[in-house]
Amino acid sequence: MGSTEPRPTNTRRTPGRLLFLFAFHAALSGAFIVAYLTGDEDTYAMHQFAGYTALAALAVRLLAGVLMPVGPLRLPRPSVTATLDWLRRVASGKARAWGQRSPLLAWMALALLAVVGAAALSGAVADFVVPLEKLHEALGEFSLPVVLAHVALVVALLGLKKVAGWRARSNTRHEVIAP
Repeated sequence: MGSTEPRPTNTRRTPGRLLFLFAFHAALSGAFIVAYLTGDEDTYAMHQFAGYTALAALAVRLLAGVLMPVGPLRLPRPSVTATLDWLRRVASGKARAWGQRSPLLAWMALALLAVVGAAALSGAVADFVVPLEKLHEALGEFSLPVVLAHVALVVALLGLKKVAGWRARSNTRHEVIAP
């Protein structure tokens, strides 16, 4: 054990890690939807609660990303090189690339963490520094298109994987055995 190399870590998607990611997505998306829809004066307490819930979910996710630097819980690390390579392979019609995990997801995750995190954090600060309310409102409005772009990207990538599966199945040879 005289090596300075880190020990290999478990990078598998275990049920506990997947449950954490599902719970995080549920908490954050639910809190975001409620906060977005309750931003007026009549439902301000609900808006505040949802905003702090989103902020707490983001804090827990960031903490998990720091404590688990490898595997599905790590923080996104987008790569321009990997993204351009994947886009080139997809554009050239290589079905294998269609079925692989897209590096675009890391970029989108980073954008979501930044924009939704800024909206939630500015809302918490605006509770004490009233002039920041306009900034918070602007960030909240800006975050909706980013969230919708995330949903569209995930749906598009799932469709791409489905097409890749169809192409793979159509390329296999089917033999018919006569009765």
